[in-house]
Amino acid sequence: MGRIMEKPIVIKKNSCQIVGMFHLPSESRTGKFPCVILCHGFTGNKSESHFIFTRLARILTSSGMACLRFDFRGSGDSSNFFEDMSLFTEMQDVDTVYRYLIRKQFIDKEKIGVLGLSMGAVSAVYLASKYPVKSICLWSPVAFTSEIEKKILTAKLKKKVEKKGKVYLAGSGFRIGKNFIDSLRMVDPQSAALNFKGHAFVIHSRDDAVINISHAVGYYKAFHNSSKSRKIMLLPKGGHTFVFEEAENLVISETKNFFLETLAT
Repeated sequence: MGRIMEKPIVIKKNSCQIVGMFHLPSESRTGKFPCVILCHGFTGNKSESHFIFTRLARILTSSGMACLRFDFRGSGDSSNFFEDMSLFTEMQDVDTVYRYLIRKQFIDKEKIGVLGLSMGAVSAVYLASKYPVKSICLWSPVAFTSEIEKKILTAKLKKKVEKKGKVYLAGSGFRIGKNFIDSLRMVDPQSAALNFKGHAFVIHSRDDAVINISHAVGYYKAFHNSSKSRKIMLLPKGGHTFVFEEAENLVISETKNFFLETLAT
């Protein structure tokens, strides 16, 4: 196989920009490619923890699929500050990325997949329920957004964010804004999952100390409503972002196989 291409991209949105990395199969190949969009998690970026998105993208591309990973506005290299981010801005961003992608002549717009890690699952499910996305994979997904507010905000921090519009999360290095908190109360990704009509795969670790496994099970049950197929894989050990070598290798391999089976055939 020839050399895989990795191309930095900038997608303009009004006065802002979304920065990403386009992974394309061998230059020797012709025709249109299936493509997977990767949505990173809360405080993450387009490479994600221990570069697991970068590794996944390269493996998908070496298998003949294109891949687009990007930074939501407020994260990584994209415009704005983290405290400007909300679930609504992230859903707008993945919408923009999808529209950018399907305009490319070398992308098969009927074979688009999306993967969401942690809070990135919210945007991934939104996209898959709105557009003809063929396959969705969720890693350690957030399903019950109202629980996140309870998890990250004490009563004292709630008062501060209501008064000042943003608050610093001690020990994290991040500030979050009121718009983000408000969006947690307004977005219901499980309802969106009920409308997904393609193929779904949910992966979660039982020892995930960040997001309870009930979120993954909630999505799996919701996908039974309309999806063509659905499956769930529960790892005994892996942590929130699959930080053990065996878990990382298994998750990437199973994810690759899922997208090959549902997009490349």
